[in-house]
Order: sequence, then structure tokens, then C-alpha cells
Amino acid sequence: MNKNRLQKHNIDIMFLMILFLIFTFSAVSVLLLAVNSYKAVVVANEENSNTRAATAYIREKVRQHDESGSIEIAEIDGNKAIKMKEAEGYYLYIYYLDGYLMELEAKEGAGVTADFGNQLLKINGMDFSWKNNQLMEVQVEETTGEKRIVDIGIKSAVNYIEKTSDTEEDSGEEVPDAD
Repeated sequence: MNKNRLQKHNIDIMFLMILFLIFTFSAVSVLLLAVNSYKAVVVANEENSNTRAATAYIREKVRQHDESGSIEIAEIDGNKAIKMKEAEGYYLYIYYLDGYLMELEAKEGAGVTADFGNQLLKINGMDFSWKNNQLMEVQVEETTGEKRIVDIGIKSAVNYIEKTSDTEEDSGEEVPDAD
């Protein structure tokens, strides 16, 4: 009888060990699934945040410099850039170079090149153009390939669309002078 009882006791222990292993394996599997899901959400949010940060940064800088004649699309070292007047003789350039949104503040004619700028955010590309004299369109391509287009309204007087004399006579509105 003692031998039968010992054998039954071993089977009980084996059953409990197998049950514990199944529980542990299930818990680890659920935990790994949760971690992978969390990582995917964090990466997606980070990429979305980078693109939003890039467009928000450009929009804010353009709005800060929205004064008569201080914003233009120019080139720095062969790269298309938004050129904004900072102080007397100094300009701020925002452009795309080698996978990054770049910023460079330089004195006019200082002989700086595009690689002197500061890397702000990693992006795949950027393009901008004037839709009209009051609206600049900025297109940023994030590292995932998704493109975000932002229109920035320019309010300074020099950027108003010049109307033809026919339009002025019809509307009766006066067009501000472009200084």
C-alpha cells in the first residue's frame, strides 16, 4: 500500500508541475504580445509626432518672421530653403539636407554652406512653394513615406496679391503698397 501511495504522490507532483509550466508559458506569451503591441503604438506615435513637430516648427518660424518682405524662398548651397530675415543682415534658413530638417542662421554673404546648419528632425524629404503671395505650401515626407501638407498663411503687406486695375475698379478695395 505504501508503494501505491508513493506512486500516486509522484503523479500528483508531475501534474502540478505540468500545470505550472502551462500557466507560466501562457503568462509569458500574453506578456510578449502586450510588449510588442505597445512597441508598435509607441513607434507609430513617435513617427507621427516627428512629422507634426516638423510642420509645426516650420509654421511657427514663418509666423514669427511674418513681416513686410522678410520671407522668401531661396537657395542655400543648391538646396531650396525658406529664407527669413532675422536682424540687420542676418537670415534664418530652413531646408532639407541628407535626411534631416535643417536650420541655419547666418549673416548675408558670410560664405556658409548648407552643412553648417543644425539637424532638427529626421525626415525623408521636404518641399515648399508659394500657392499665391499670401499662402506658402509646405510638404514634409516622414521616414515612413507618409506625406503631410501644410498651408501657411502670410499676413504681411508685401505678400498680398497684386490686383489688376480691372479688379480694383470692380471691387472698390484699395491694395496695400508693397514696400
